[in-house]
Amino acid sequence: MPVLVVPYDSTLQLRLIAGTNPETGKAIIRTKSFNRVKESAEEQDVFDTANQLFSLQKYNLDEIRLNKACQLTD
Repeated sequence: MPVLVVPYDSTLQLRLIAGTNPETGKAIIRTKSFNRVKESAEEQDVFDTANQLFSLQKYNLDEIRLNKACQLTD
């Protein structure tokens, strides 16, 4: 029997560089999350929206993540 994939809402995460740890020299990362991204949203649209949201932040951008969730059932 084939597996049925039931998509859930996804989460968009902006990983921002908030500074540098003076002891280790590693970047301090802060995450801004935006829940309930519709599963029907195109990745390019999500990316464009993420860049617009980033432009409102005071920190530098490290990474944009889109975490998709789904249920696997038979």
